[in-house]
Parts: sequence; structure tokens; C-alpha cells
Amino acid sequence: MNICNSHYSEKRGITIVEILVSTGVLILIVSGLIFLMTGFRRSFDKGEESVVVLQESALFLSTLRNDLVNAIPDRSLPVDKWREHIKSSPTRLAFNVFSDSTGGIAPVVYDYSNSSIKRTASGKSRVIVNGHAAAISWNIAAEELTGTASGVKRLWIDFKGVFSGKNKPGKAETSGKTIKLETKLFPVRLIRAMNRS
Repeated sequence: MNICNSHYSEKRGITIVEILVSTGVLILIVSGLIFLMTGFRRSFDKGEESVVVLQESALFLSTLRNDLVNAIPDRSLPVDKWREHIKSSPTRLAFNVFSDSTGGIAPVVYDYSNSSIKRTASGKSRVIVNGHAAAISWNIAAEELTGTASGVKRLWIDFKGVFSGKNKPGKAETSGKTIKLETKLFPVRLIRAMNRS
């Protein structure tokens, strides 16, 4: 009996179907990796912008508080104009501070424009918030107490601010975290000096 070896030993090439299937799998893998890397990059940029927003808003608030600690009355104003020791407009906040250890006096001005806040004192300007101030409101509030504390004057700043990341060109959403701040800032030294006179 003759047994025929049916083992197929002829060499085969790659078919077009195999090429298409492997190309499709490769495209799926590469597009998945690109999608993951794009998402990672977007998250990284958003986190980085959030850190800058936090730093700038904290720097602004601490600088303003420090200036208010050193605020003093404007000696050119009459006693009955005590509410004007701190001047405020929607884009500007101004008052006098001690400028050095010898008791020198200098005006400090905070300007708000184009989502930035600039501080000017002793002829030197410095941008504290660079493009991250979405909305700022600083209103001067004042009261003169009656009753047992009759004649005591108080002056403070009602501050409300929204800080957020910058808009990237071509993107509808704002990058970075949005921070809302609302506080009252009291110039204690200024209040004491007003009530002494």
C-alpha cells in the first residue's frame, strides 16, 4: 500500500487581507495611544495653569493685606473726609502706606485692566496677576458707630474676585482651575489713626 504524504510544503506569501487586518489593528493601537497622550497633555496643562492661578491670586491677596497693614491716613484730607483715605474705582484702588523704616509715606495704587492687576508704589510698577483675573470688585465700606461706641469710625475693603486660567487661542474652554475669593480687608493701623484724631 502506498501512503501518500499530504503535508503541504509549498511556501506561501502574505495575502492582502492579512495586510489590511494588521494595518487596521496597528491604526487602532496608534490612535488609542495618541488619544491617551493628548488627554494626558491636556490634563497636565490644566494642572500647570491651576498652579499659576493659585500662586498669583495668593500673591495678590497677601500683597494687598500687607499694604493695608501699613496703610496710614492721607494727611491732606480734612477730618470729616475720613471715608476718602482709601480711594476706589472699578479699575483702581489707592491709599497711602509707610514706605520705609524712617516713616516715609508713599501712595500705593492697584490697577485692574485686561485681566491683570498691577501694583505701583514708590515709582515702581509690578504686575502681580498676569491675565488670570477674570473679575475683580473692590468696594470701600465705612461706618461710624453709635451708642456705647459712639463716634468710632471703621473703614474696610469688600473684595470679591474670580481668578481663572487664560483662554487658549481656538479653545472655547478656560484652562486651569477657577478660584473665587470673597473677603473683607481691614486697615487696622489706619482705623486706629482715624479714631485718634
